[in-house]
Amino acid sequence: MSCNSDDKSKQTLSTADKAQAQQVLDAATVLNFPGLSLTVMTDDDNYTIVSGKAMLGATSMAPTTIQYMQSISKTFTAAAILKLEEQGLLNLDDRMNEYLAPEICNNITNGNDITIRQLLNMTSGISDYLEHPEFINDALTGELPMPSSQVLSYVYGQPAHFPPGTSAAYSNINYHLLALVIDTITEEHHGNYITNNIIVPAGLNNTYYLPTPAYNAPITGTATSYMPDGIEFTDITTLQFGLTKTFIGDDGIVSTTKDIAIFYEKLLAGKIVSAASVTQMKTPVMLNNEPYYGMGLYYYTTPGNAVGVGHSGSGAGAAAEAYHFKAKGITVVLATNTGTLTDEAKTEKFAALYKSLCSILIDEN
Repeated sequence: MSCNSDDKSKQTLSTADKAQAQQVLDAATVLNFPGLSLTVMTDDDNYTIVSGKAMLGATSMAPTTIQYMQSISKTFTAAAILKLEEQGLLNLDDRMNEYLAPEICNNITNGNDITIRQLLNMTSGISDYLEHPEFINDALTGELPMPSSQVLSYVYGQPAHFPPGTSAAYSNINYHLLALVIDTITEEHHGNYITNNIIVPAGLNNTYYLPTPAYNAPITGTATSYMPDGIEFTDITTLQFGLTKTFIGDDGIVSTTKDIAIFYEKLLAGKIVSAASVTQMKTPVMLNNEPYYGMGLYYYTTPGNAVGVGHSGSGAGAAAEAYHFKAKGITVVLATNTGTLTDEAKTEKFAALYKSLCSILIDEN
């Protein structure tokens, strides 16, 4: 693979790297994961390799298998908000109470002071519904999908982690609220706006936003979702689908790894939102003198200190990592159909797998 990012017309992907990455995936599916899909993309070349099963005992993973992308969905929501700003329909420094009902804002600590920008870059200070034990119990035992009012109820009256704009902390509810802002501004379901203004114009033909009312069952060709239990896996596809329908704005996207690679390539090149919007999205909040979070974008550093921008995703029955490494001109997207959200060991193994792949694909070239 050429290391000259200024000569992308001649940039090709190494077949030796591809073979080595395949070996790493195959070893991982034997030991830790039901199935894996990896897409590697440059401006002029790409490949998708897979390993293991989309459904254990039955269907092999394929390049066309649809994966749950979890919090990678936040980048889509952020792009939609920036698109609305470009259309003159909001200002990022507007307070969220200009768009959301008093019964929402009055029940969230500092809810009448928090801005759209602070929701985007995780500086609102709002607590996360995942912090509250009753949410976990209700998700596992109650009816899914939950209505938005129920999801919001878990953060109502909870103390803020800090005053808005004074620090940063990742909270999924920020993007739930952004989805409701889109609903208000467009007077349509935010899923339709994301589909018509982000997904379709980007040519993402295998990407879907599940909370859209039209989707009442998993998309045909979606991987079965598993919760890890030691070396065993439990099929939790129904739970996974219900949770994905519940988590509006902060989750919801299902896609192939190739489509997600295309999305980040086009987004960061200014082909989905404007270059000025991309600059805003990429500008991170600093925390402890380190870049923490942009707008729907994380920063990722490989063992060899190559810096990527993108997002990760973790759920009950799926996980994903997707980052574009500008200096190398390459995007690396990895997805699996087992959860990492509730299994610390599996979280560490998935992170280590992505790191090892980046060492092969990024650091050694």
